[in-house]
Amino acid sequence: MNVKYTNTDLFQTTIYFLGILAGLSLFGYALVNLIRMPEVNPGAFVPKTLAQPDGFPFGLFQLIFVLGFSFAFLPVSVMFTIKRYAENPYAMILGCSLLCLASIIEIINSLPFLGMYIYPEQLTQISPDVMLYLNQKAAINYLSFDVAGFTILYVSLLIYAFVYWKSKRILSYMVIASVLTFTASAPFLWVSGKAAIVLMAISVFCLVPIPVLFGKMAVE
Repeated sequence: MNVKYTNTDLFQTTIYFLGILAGLSLFGYALVNLIRMPEVNPGAFVPKTLAQPDGFPFGLFQLIFVLGFSFAFLPVSVMFTIKRYAENPYAMILGCSLLCLASIIEIINSLPFLGMYIYPEQLTQISPDVMLYLNQKAAINYLSFDVAGFTILYVSLLIYAFVYWKSKRILSYMVIASVLTFTASAPFLWVSGKAAIVLMAISVFCLVPIPVLFGKMAVE
């Protein structure tokens, strides 16, 4: 019996730790974007010229933080749904399904780019025109999955915000604040790219406590 309780405590601690790790990954992702301040506007998402490599691997850290969040939050959301299922079964299943789908999309989308960073050999040299085409194609593919991933993530979190509107106001307020801030950043893409980045970062910062709250509620 003691072994059973010890194992349970271990895995409860693991779930809570993963929630904290997911929150820290979101914080790191937002912070990297604020430090880097990438050029963003409706025409800048797909490269028109070959970009020179950054002195500091900001892109690599962004991928690590995205993968850290996705891998860590996936088991937390499943455990959260199992533990809180009785509170609203339909909403919990729908929210968890969408949240898991969003995490899997982000993982599938980010892993190939991480592989390119850590591949130890020099890639074959090709003409600049072909290289630009491949970069543009990769950017379009990445954006397609990324937009789908974070859109589904926001929808899933809004479901949880609705469920806990009366009982967990902090969770609901942070999710809604994140969605509103991110929505507000869209018009700034045509006005000020830096302002858009700041609003997007604030939106991500608002989500930082959510995985931690999920982890805590999953082990209560």
